Amino acid sequence: MSVDHFPTTQRTWLVEQLGEGEVGLGVARAHVMARSRAALVAYVRGARVTALGEADDIVHGFFAQNFGKSDYLDRWLASGLPLRRWLMNGVSAHIRALWRERATHAGRHEPLSESARAIESGNRGAEREFERAWIRATLGEACRRVEESLRAAGDGDGWSVFQRHVLDGQSYRAILLAAGEQPTREAEERHAVAVRRGLRLVRTELKAILREDGLRESELDAEVDRMTHLMDNGLDA
Repeated sequence: MSVDHFPTTQRTWLVEQLGEGEVGLGVARAHVMARSRAALVAYVRGARVTALGEADDIVHGFFAQNFGKSDYLDRWLASGLPLRRWLMNGVSAHIRALWRERATHAGRHEPLSESARAIESGNRGAEREFERAWIRATLGEACRRVEESLRAAGDGDGWSVFQRHVLDGQSYRAILLAAGEQPTREAEERHAVAVRRGLRLVRTELKAILREDGLRESELDAEVDRMTHLMDNGLDA
């Protein structure tokens, strides 16, 4: 199994799993499916292909058809594509195949171009919905890792301040008053330090996740900026 697409210095947990035989492959598959499921469902819904079935069922079929192949993630590595683009392309191809199958079962000789047009009409919206869901999932995973790290280090309070201020949109004053503290300048600055630390940690985790997804090193900062901008405006923005 070839996993030499990434330089040694950029090998990630996911790539390492793919080099660990059947057990590692199973772990990698489960990880990718769990991370991408919501975004792929959002893509299918955005594509407006309800005639083909429920979005969840279409994504389940895509997973069953492709992740059952031992070389599916290997081919992703060899493609040089970011993981999200590989999966988006894959589910789009799956939808096209379903259109063909539907036409065949109906006894029609529907040209492929006709099926393609039916998909392309909703493609831009589908990609937009996929991107939003993918970013939310990636931010959620980065925040989960930071929370786990801070709590393990005995800094659950620091995580709580970060969560309330950045994710929930509460002011430092409101956080302090809820904790029974006076909102002095010193107390607010203490919370600001905790938030800045949390943001640095989130950026670090986002970069790690994006490397895992195959994003080029030169693209990491811009992508992290885009994601943290969304976080600053709420994960559902």
